[in-house]
Amino acid sequence: MKIFQINGFRGLIMAAFIVCCLFAGFVIFPGVVAMHLWNKYLTSLFSFPALNLFQGVLLWGITAISYFILSNGRMPVSFETPESLSDAELNMIMKKARISSDLRKINAMMKKTDSFEKSLKPTDNKSGMTPPMSNKQEEDENIKISNLK
Repeated sequence: MKIFQINGFRGLIMAAFIVCCLFAGFVIFPGVVAMHLWNKYLTSLFSFPALNLFQGVLLWGITAISYFILSNGRMPVSFETPESLSDAELNMIMKKARISSDLRKINAMMKKTDSFEKSLKPTDNKSGMTPPMSNKQEEDENIKISNLK
């Protein structure tokens, strides 16, 4: 059981505001919807009498209570606390997270080295020197230099 502490007049006003909002959201609004649906469809189709707001709220209450009675204790919403993890399970999860993080770092480093190796151009001769440019490459270089001037 949780204990809520309300401090001073401002806390009382805030608590009253929260209660009013919850009441309006879970009682009044569905009552208004039930009233409008009743008045729109049943009064014109079957000549039933029109409902006012209080009767709409009562209709909503009857519908909600009937649902809870007829559902045999099966609630679509359950307020249970989940089981907490034991220390061993928590340590195992943390260990897996560390391993996964380390693997991601290693993978990133391997990708960097792979891209570095691909960027290195292999040489054709054994001396380690690159072959001279062909005539076409020299002409292309001269054209580029002349365009820059």
